Amino acid sequence: MNNSPKRIHDQIFWYSSIAIAFFLPVSGKVVPPVIGIMFLNWMIDGRFIRNFTHLFSEKQRGWTFSFVSFYLLYVAGLLYTTNFDYGWFDLEVKFSLFVFPLIFATYGWPLFSERQTRYILWAFVAGCVAGTIMLLGHAGMNKFSFGIPNSFYYMKLAWFFHTSYLSMYYNFAVAFLILMLITGKKMKSWRPGAVLAVALFLVHMIFLLSSKAGIIILGINAVLLSGYAFIRLNRLRLAGVILAAGIVVFGVEYFVTPEAFSRMSKAEEVITTRTGLRIHAESNADRMAVWFTAREIIKNNLIFGVGTGDVKDALMEGYRKHNFIPALEHKFNAHSQYLQTFITLGLVGFLLLLATLVFPAVRALRMKQDLYLIFLVIFALNILFESMLEIQQGVIFYAFFNMVLFTSGRGGIPEPAPYRKVSYI
Repeated sequence: MNNSPKRIHDQIFWYSSIAIAFFLPVSGKVVPPVIGIMFLNWMIDGRFIRNFTHLFSEKQRGWTFSFVSFYLLYVAGLLYTTNFDYGWFDLEVKFSLFVFPLIFATYGWPLFSERQTRYILWAFVAGCVAGTIMLLGHAGMNKFSFGIPNSFYYMKLAWFFHTSYLSMYYNFAVAFLILMLITGKKMKSWRPGAVLAVALFLVHMIFLLSSKAGIIILGINAVLLSGYAFIRLNRLRLAGVILAAGIVVFGVEYFVTPEAFSRMSKAEEVITTRTGLRIHAESNADRMAVWFTAREIIKNNLIFGVGTGDVKDALMEGYRKHNFIPALEHKFNAHSQYLQTFITLGLVGFLLLLATLVFPAVRALRMKQDLYLIFLVIFALNILFESMLEIQQGVIFYAFFNMVLFTSGRGGIPEPAPYRKVSYI
């Protein structure tokens, strides 16, 4: 009887984690209330009061809690800011960077078994599939009922999502699916053929979304997975098969989705010619203009940045100064989290952001947390091109899965079976 309330709280914690993973790629509006339920459950449970003392005696809890330091630095950035309204809004958007490390570090341990972690990841894959069905249905209605052109392409397909964020979700889901296939462990009700079909379906969605970063990172994903097969499994042939399959997929998509590769060519043209930065509303030119402004602001505020609340005002002033009209009209952020954080918190914040990615990646490599390592690489590359910690779709994805994978051993990926036991690849 004494353990019954504890079991109830643990179940609420797990099911709310499942819900966050599922709804993240389906509807961002559902996720914050679920996080609220998780936080309320954590408060009522009360174990955090006793477990706070363990933060200093248990290394794993201490390292988990250390992730709050990045958020606390943004709080400190309010001390030298003038636009408090935007500063408080920014802290609200980033609140998951504080909440998830706090809950995960002070909850009852172990948090999730390997099987439970895997269920959370399967829930995310299911959410990705459900979300794509919803997007394709919406695109079909636009195309066949209203005659809207290019309904199955780029931003019109993404609907209320950002193409780069969806592509990041799908890249992570594909990495999990392929890792599950090549570990060689049977998946009970999930047949390998079905898993491979889902992976290819999500890959095709990445090309339809035509996010340049998403497509580039998809190629890097193939290299990482091939490296896993060669280094971890010692299977050179399988590594070659993965790379060859990646090349074939890119070749097929070149003919099936030529628009995606057209956008890549335009990006190369803008970078090499550096034309149209000030006048034309074109995404590649706008990004170059934004990066130019960001670098200028950083030079003038190198150590501590402009402060949490003044980053938007500093960018707008820079756009106005250089007559970057599209960037000014759309109130663009820095389009790179590294630059955005550097502007806001200076060199101190930039180095802390790097530390939150590099040190966990080194730890994941040492502890053979391969999915976690791939997750960090995917996120680190994506934030080269987007300020993904300025929007809840990016903040929650990173904050939640960073905690799930950091605290869960192999991250739900089973120990690879011996070569002779691999039955389907």
